[in-house]
Amino acid sequence: MNRLKNMLSPATTRTSLIVLCLIAACTLAQRLYALKDMTADSQHTLTSQSVETLSLLTGPLEVEVFINPQDPQIDSVTSLLNKYKAGKPDLTITLTDPALDPQRMRQLDVAPGGEVFIRYRKRTQRLTQISEQVLTTAMLRLARSKNHTVLFTTGHGERSIKSQSNADLGVFTQQLVASGFNVDNIKLTDQTSLAASDTTLVVAGPLQRFLAQEVALLLEFISNGGNLIWLTEPDSDDGLKPLAIELGIDRLPGVVIDMAAQQLQVDRPDFAVANNYLRHDATKGFADVTLFPQASGLAYNAKREWQVTPLVQSTENAWTETGALSGEVIYGDDEREVSGPIPLIFAMERSRNNKQQRIIVAGDGDFLADAWIANGGNRDLGNRLLNWSVGDNTIIAIDTSLHKDTQIDLSRAAMFWLAGVSLLLLPGLMISTAAGVWYRRQHG
Repeated sequence: MNRLKNMLSPATTRTSLIVLCLIAACTLAQRLYALKDMTADSQHTLTSQSVETLSLLTGPLEVEVFINPQDPQIDSVTSLLNKYKAGKPDLTITLTDPALDPQRMRQLDVAPGGEVFIRYRKRTQRLTQISEQVLTTAMLRLARSKNHTVLFTTGHGERSIKSQSNADLGVFTQQLVASGFNVDNIKLTDQTSLAASDTTLVVAGPLQRFLAQEVALLLEFISNGGNLIWLTEPDSDDGLKPLAIELGIDRLPGVVIDMAAQQLQVDRPDFAVANNYLRHDATKGFADVTLFPQASGLAYNAKREWQVTPLVQSTENAWTETGALSGEVIYGDDEREVSGPIPLIFAMERSRNNKQQRIIVAGDGDFLADAWIANGGNRDLGNRLLNWSVGDNTIIAIDTSLHKDTQIDLSRAAMFWLAGVSLLLLPGLMISTAAGVWYRRQHG
């Protein structure tokens, strides 16, 4: 009897009730729970880009995953695909064990580690890795109306599409390929004519002059309704003045200086900051700040057949500087200088040969170069320009860039501070602490 009384003592009762409450709470937590994504851009739920991409796929979509049922990643893969299914009810998800049908695996040539097949309207995308960005980019490729070809001229010192050095376009062109463009180089000296249909030609910052026959080929391409993106540079001696005359574009003397760039901790004065975008299909809903290093200002001489929009303009604090950039740089010491806002990119459009011809002329190519493409909205703007130039208006506003909180952008001062703390301060504290412990043990 005494033992029973001890077991039913107030302390024992309270402890038992607490344990029972914890067990009940854990059981309820497994059945009733809520999720809240607190990452910068909803990294653990479908991003707006993914939702918009799903809306472009108007028919049934099938995703077949070839994966071993014992694979530890199967739960995460299923969870990710179910997020897409929640946004697209006609999405069919199939998990296939490669070991059950070896003959089909050989016919499809499925990779040993497994693959993901995405099928839409008799077209297929194959993936060897899976993440939201990879899936959404593959679906975006399927959503394109056509297979567009983008050809970059070469042979005149243009920015390379294969190299990833600071001045080249390797990162940007990799992104174009991933989003469904066919990208390649073209030597105009090897061509007798250029097909104007389903092709966009890019002239990216040539350093040497084009030959007369090459210029003639470009003019013929424009006359036949070809789409063009021309990334020029300040005071460029590229031999393309006939092209500028044909388009009615003037490249202003000097380089654009923008005092607003100082607020972005830019060391050089010849940087232009843009946050002024005129209403246009290519910039609809776009409001990010873009950075243009060493840009040429542009002007337009009206030609009635073209519909021309100064797509991107510098701030009012900018001007074109024709003098030296050392010492005190001021506006107005040369009558050729022009004050802001200064057009940096023109979008031109006209009806030609039963199609809409679209041309982009930019006074800078550095904003898409590897060293600067990650700054502000440069990457998104480049995507928009390409999508508009090929006529994929429904895809223009979809940005497939990385999640914001998977990248850390540090200023130079912050990088030095971080390096000092991690390489000097923390090791120094550890060494001094160890020395102090050793000294006390040796000398009491």
